[in-house]
Amino acid sequence: MIMKQLVRCWMAAFAIAFALPALADDLRIATRTSEPPLDPHFMWTDANVGYYMQIYGGLTAQSNDGKVLPYLAESWTAMDGGKTWRFKLRQDARFSDGTPVTADDVVASYKRMQTLKASAPFTGAITGLQEARKVDDHTVDIVTSKSNPILPQRVSLIQIIPAKIAASAATADFSDGKMAIGFGPYKLVSLKAGDSLVMTRNPDFFGPPAKWDKVTYRFIPDGGARVAALLGKDVDMIDAVPPALAARLKDDASVSMVMGPSSRVLFLTIDTNRPQTPFAFDAQGRPLAKNPYADPRVRQALSLALDRKAIVDRVLGGMAYPASQITTKGFGGYDDTLAVSAPDPVKATKLLADAGFPQGFSMTIHCTNDRFIEDARVCQAIGQMFSRIGLKVNVQTMPNAVLTPRAMDPNGERFSIAMMGWSDSSGEAQVLNTVVHTPDTANGFGSWNWGRYSNPQVDRFLEQAVNQMDAPRRHELMKQAMRMAMDDYGFIPLYSQSVVVALRKGLTYKTWVTEQTIADSVSKVQP
Repeated sequence: MIMKQLVRCWMAAFAIAFALPALADDLRIATRTSEPPLDPHFMWTDANVGYYMQIYGGLTAQSNDGKVLPYLAESWTAMDGGKTWRFKLRQDARFSDGTPVTADDVVASYKRMQTLKASAPFTGAITGLQEARKVDDHTVDIVTSKSNPILPQRVSLIQIIPAKIAASAATADFSDGKMAIGFGPYKLVSLKAGDSLVMTRNPDFFGPPAKWDKVTYRFIPDGGARVAALLGKDVDMIDAVPPALAARLKDDASVSMVMGPSSRVLFLTIDTNRPQTPFAFDAQGRPLAKNPYADPRVRQALSLALDRKAIVDRVLGGMAYPASQITTKGFGGYDDTLAVSAPDPVKATKLLADAGFPQGFSMTIHCTNDRFIEDARVCQAIGQMFSRIGLKVNVQTMPNAVLTPRAMDPNGERFSIAMMGWSDSSGEAQVLNTVVHTPDTANGFGSWNWGRYSNPQVDRFLEQAVNQMDAPRRHELMKQAMRMAMDDYGFIPLYSQSVVVALRKGLTYKTWVTEQTIADSVSKVQP
């Protein structure tokens, strides 16, 4: 299987994705996300990658609709049945400090990514990754233990930094920004915790020039405050428009709104594996001796307690879609036979009684309050629905920067139930490999499996699928794994989000299915 892209094709595709020409202007964006760690290998989230891809850069890039584009690599070829992919690097790429980008930088960056003690490691992005190997100064092989049919898409997530930095820098060394050296269209100026990230056009970028002289991201997690900043002309754009305020923005002549599709699905991840879970208690407040969520009847009861349509309509203002599974319709691995569960609190109560909890029990749900649209309000609504089947519910919300490291700590307390969102840009349900498969660090499976869900039959389907070069066969195996995990209530799907942004009049925006907020997707409206 050979995949080659010529430079002229890349230039055309990249110009479409990041719209020419350069604009002699500054851009101010208010975003719901918190500041990213400047170490591009420390915490894998889509939001963080959205910043990194503008400053650092990978072997490949992705368009706003998830298509793979040449980037540092101008072409690539599958070898050894897909176990090795050879990437030919551009010879005109330079880091923002002026030094050329070579295969040594790629190899050093991949080695660092594989060995760094990270909060949310990127190792799960490439299943079975063995090594990056230099062939010559502008050729590198990425080697996996088995065939990896979607590797060209996955390498877009791994950021390349200078070898001299990759060889010795710890995460803390990036904190002052001096080591934030990449080859993206922008270069970092400053990052102020809890306040802003500022970047300017990189004049040495090898592709179409960045559209804006200067871009300022302001971190404003509160939706009402973001709207106020836009209406007060303090910013030019806001992401994650709060559903409750969407009507007000639509009626304002100084503002335009843009809505697009998202590949993100929100769901509940559940501690199914530990004998005792830390956030489940009896009526006297004593920890339950046995983990109630290990029983699939309890998990099914939780699913039946939820009125997903009510959450979408009342909390999200209709700007989402109830989900039957944890990937998006149209993606490889999506199972059309799975229906959205209708609420049935009577059956849910009976299932709890059958599982030994006729009076229910006390539980805690953990959610972010700055990561997804109305995430804290959604979490409160879920808690209310669970209380209707006899459960005593405590809802705890916190910033994503606090929740994710706790959830990812294999030796920590973690959570019993937490709300999670996952977005795939590959066109396939890679969530199955990263979130559903039993954690397997050596082979890159289950790196985001917060609840340590484990189902050997699901794992077998996924291990067959991940190395299957034939896409229809691969998708069928993934579909079987999805159906089995959903029938087991290993995860409880909630809804699929939409991307909704608002801009000052005269600007427009091309939305990203990954919900990343990208500066060069903002354009001036042509007269």
